[in-house]
Amino acid sequence: MPTDTPPEDPHEEIEIERRQVAKVLAAVSGAGAVGAFSVSALAGLGESGKIVPPEPLFVEGVRLVDGEGNPLTVSDAIPQNDSLEPTTVYPEKEGGGAIKDDRGNVLLVRFPEDSYQDPTNVDGTVEGYAAYSKVCTHLGCLVDGTVENQAKLKCQCHGSVFDPLQGAKVTDGPAPRALPQLPIGVSESDDEQLLLATGEFEGPVGPE
Repeated sequence: MPTDTPPEDPHEEIEIERRQVAKVLAAVSGAGAVGAFSVSALAGLGESGKIVPPEPLFVEGVRLVDGEGNPLTVSDAIPQNDSLEPTTVYPEKEGGGAIKDDRGNVLLVRFPEDSYQDPTNVDGTVEGYAAYSKVCTHLGCLVDGTVENQAKLKCQCHGSVFDPLQGAKVTDGPAPRALPQLPIGVSESDDEQLLLATGEFEGPVGPE
């Protein structure tokens, strides 16, 4: 009779866990629209054979940079107006440059400061700027579209729509939750007022 008794050999247990993780990765890679994020978000296996969560790319003090690795200032990142003009930004690499890991792709938007409503973390905005993960919470596609004539972000893969003025909450489509907000501020010691993260994303990045 088969039993649920765990293997006595610890190496056998690790091998079982590795096979289980391999099955998960195979299932994920089989979902065509998932993209690279779902696999790259899994950092790997520790000595115990269990999945090791990836280190956060944004922590307090990490500067926001453009695709060329140039630090972004309050004055030159996005003009302030009433229309949605998102731009993709990245965490700065130690020593300079941009970390172009899907987990670190951020949509930076700018609106009049009094435009933001709950559940936006207004304390995590600065000079009208707000920042959200670019990774859709549905299947991990990168949110790279907008809704015509609306201040809304749209995932082109499956049509999920997010409202950046209300904490990037879902207003349409299959995404189960909002894009997590990245709290941001400015470097007070720099005359150029460089944009930087004041903490980690306020929720899990991508699909859970």
